[in-house]
Amino acid sequence: MEKQPATVIFDFDGTLANSLELIFKLYNEHAEQFGYLPLKAEEFPELRRMGYKKAMRAKKVKVRMIPKMVLTMSKEMRQRMDEVEPYAGIIEVIKSLQANGFSVGVLTSNQAPLVKEFLNHHAFPELDFIVSEKTLFGKDKALKKILKRFQLTKDQVLYVGDEPRDVTACHKVGIPVVGVAWGFAGKEGFENEPPDVLVESPEELLNTVIKLSQE
Repeated sequence: MEKQPATVIFDFDGTLANSLELIFKLYNEHAEQFGYLPLKAEEFPELRRMGYKKAMRAKKVKVRMIPKMVLTMSKEMRQRMDEVEPYAGIIEVIKSLQANGFSVGVLTSNQAPLVKEFLNHHAFPELDFIVSEKTLFGKDKALKKILKRFQLTKDQVLYVGDEPRDVTACHKVGIPVVGVAWGFAGKEGFENEPPDVLVESPEELLNTVIKLSQE
């Protein structure tokens, strides 16, 4: 990277917020309703390696049911956000980044008011922006909008996410991306779509972002 990235954009669910356990619960609670196979914790590594399409086929998830599934579980997730905590150490990472001169924002498929409420409740520092993108696979378009809206160039931005689709979106736009191993995809999910750097702890994330900014 030729210039220091002025802005670090974080994904929310699975990157800042440890919402995986709640998503796991909701998925299994609705298995009978939507006719797919429930999840077992020991299946996670192999399902992550499969990628979304193969994993959906393995669990008998019907594509035509996905919009209703997302709507139903998103509504219940909003009602149960008090069950979700930030990942240990991630608030300190954001504070340190801001202390080092970085702007920090969030790009999420979750609802912006819900994200703001969560961040305020858990005493996150004030962020520069929170952008909500409703589609599951449209982050590249959202990233382009952020660049235009805040008059940022590609080499001024670094993205931090927990899923292969984050990597795909960033590569389409030409933005460097750091993957976190503690989120939805784990380490296994990035095997076929590796980020520029994969980190395994918030401390490693902070060191990586600062190091990349100095190269």
